[in-house]
Order: sequence, then C-alpha cells, then structure tokens
Amino acid sequence: MIGGEEMSMSTSKKTVDEKHKEAKKQWVQKMIRSAKLHHKVCPFYDRKKKFCFIKLGERCPYDGKFDNCSVFVEFLEKRYDEIVESGKPLPIDFEDPLVQFGVT
Repeated sequence: MIGGEEMSMSTSKKTVDEKHKEAKKQWVQKMIRSAKLHHKVCPFYDRKKKFCFIKLGERCPYDGKFDNCSVFVEFLEKRYDEIVESGKPLPIDFEDPLVQFGVT
C-alpha cells in the first residue's frame, strides 16, 4: 500500500513529465507554423535530387511537404531537448539559428 506522501510524489513527477511533454509539443507546433510562413516546402529538402538533408541523402517520403513529416517533427523535438538542456531560452521563430544549426 502506498502512503499519501509517496503517492503525491509519484503524481507530481507524472505531472512534471506531462507538462514537459506538452510544452515540447506546443513548441514543435509553433516552429512548424513559423516554418510554413517562411518556406513553401521543407527547408531541408533538396528539390533537384528529392533528398532529405535531415536523413542524410535518403529520399524524402513526403516530397518536401513538412506539415505531417515525422522526420521534421523528430528533428524539432531533438532541437528542443538540446536547447532546454543547454539552458538557453527557446526561440520563437523557426529562422532563429538555434533551431536551424543547434546549440554550439
């Protein structure tokens, strides 16, 4: 049987994880909307060869459409984790160098 204090600690950990995941999801959606304002097709898409620069030369399965692209979303999630770990403030625009080039 779990005591009251142990139960509240475990629920508080869950809520912190849920808040982190929700914040991450919101930031990723914000970056996708921002990218749509600046680019017609994915900025990491090679139009001539139809390759994805994120996947390092593999063919793009979405032909440059990055709305529901799992590769682009994973890229943004990875950038979010890098920025949060470094302690820098989250960018509010996709064109910010932290998003495109990462934390140095």
